[in-house]
Amino acid sequence: MTDEDSPDTDSRRRRLATRQRRIRVVGAVVAVALIALATGTAMALRDNDNSSATPTDKNARVKRESPAPDSSIGTVKRLGPPRLISHDNPMRLWIGGDSLAGSFGPALGQTGGATGVVDASIDYKVSSGLEDQGIRDWDEHAMEAMADEDPDHVVFIIGANDVSIVNSHDGDDDGIDDWSVAYREKVHRMMEILVGGSRHRIVYWLGPPTMGDDDLNVGAFELGRLMRSEAKKFAPDIVYIDTYKIFADANGDYSRSLPDATGEVQEMRISDGVHFSVDGGKYLADKLWTRIDKRWSVAAQADPSNPIDYSIAEGSNDYVPGIGRYRPSVPDQSEDTTPPPLDTTTTIGSPTTTTPPTNPVTTTTKPVVTTTIKPPPTTTPPPVTTP
Repeated sequence: MTDEDSPDTDSRRRRLATRQRRIRVVGAVVAVALIALATGTAMALRDNDNSSATPTDKNARVKRESPAPDSSIGTVKRLGPPRLISHDNPMRLWIGGDSLAGSFGPALGQTGGATGVVDASIDYKVSSGLEDQGIRDWDEHAMEAMADEDPDHVVFIIGANDVSIVNSHDGDDDGIDDWSVAYREKVHRMMEILVGGSRHRIVYWLGPPTMGDDDLNVGAFELGRLMRSEAKKFAPDIVYIDTYKIFADANGDYSRSLPDATGEVQEMRISDGVHFSVDGGKYLADKLWTRIDKRWSVAAQADPSNPIDYSIAEGSNDYVPGIGRYRPSVPDQSEDTTPPPLDTTTTIGSPTTTTPPTNPVTTTTKPVVTTTIKPPPTTTPPPVTTP
């Protein structure tokens, strides 16, 4: 008997064959597991991409249960002041947008200017938007404004005149509503212009507030979600301010009256369900100023003995629904406290008249005839009187 024919040899052969079969089985199992893992990863990535583009729940636009918080707030809180400011070298603040910018812009400019270290310019156009730029080409206008004024900080509100474009049409069945594709590009382009590339300008971007009309209210919420998601791409340069949430009631819906900072209920909106009242504009301006003050440490650098008047940019309207020609001004710091003759204006949606504070800022812009979303009924203003 040779070694090859011995029982030990047969035993070794059987053990070797068994070992090889085990190796083949284990290898096959490992290969199947790797294929399954790769397939699962690819599907997860695809699902993440889809979820970032569209909401998984198509009814979310109607529920409006929990709007996301302002983007980048946590990051911004950890940042120090961008630079030192003074009366001779103030922080340049540019407040732009549609008619709602004209509602709160003067109040924000007044508060900032009273510190003596903030130079505010208010640049708005009634009835303007990003969807239809026939009234104002915001891309072109913003590029010119950023080049001419080079602001340090931008506050921009838009979308109230765009809310009607929101619908659920999905022509190519890709899970993304058709309206949002082109509008997202317009929002992104505008954000690029305002940030200014390497300038890294600070931008507070405000979406549309709640709306009195149910359909427009859904549109305002959806525009806000889109704007918020684009703002995150520019963080921390752009901070999205959730105007919808600021003006929503306890249930997250539209309400014409809301409690102010002291808890007293005030009429914040006018009868058209879109524009702010004088109190509403001041309410929003105060919330914005709190953020700006902390970001720039304005209070610690203020020079209130030398206030700076805000300005209204050429091309802006001289009339804002709900505000009229009321333009709050920087309080007079001089010894002469005798007020000059004042004009009274009518606040749309209110049966009473309001008298502007002393020393109103006047502008030389020519009146422009414009239309607004759901304009209020035409009324004949009362005759001009003096107090």
